[in-house]
Amino acid sequence: MLLIFGTKGYREVLGVLTLVCRYCGHPAAHRIEQLTNKFTLFFIPLFTVSTHFGMQCAMCGAESQLDRAEAEELRGTLRSQQHLR
Repeated sequence: MLLIFGTKGYREVLGVLTLVCRYCGHPAAHRIEQLTNKFTLFFIPLFTVSTHFGMQCAMCGAESQLDRAEAEELRGTLRSQQHLR
């Protein structure tokens, strides 16, 4: 019997904010992303193995990891900015 299993990564953009980059120092757009690894069986994702959050600067491309609380705080900031428009 042949059994095919593994993991697959998924990247979901949660939002885009304009922030001052901590690496290059320029105000630029930053993508807030959720990175999820899922266990697959016969190429069908079954359950989540791990979840990470990250932020990437559009100016210099630097990436930094966020914890769940920081990601939720930035999403809240994004929602409040959208309500002001």
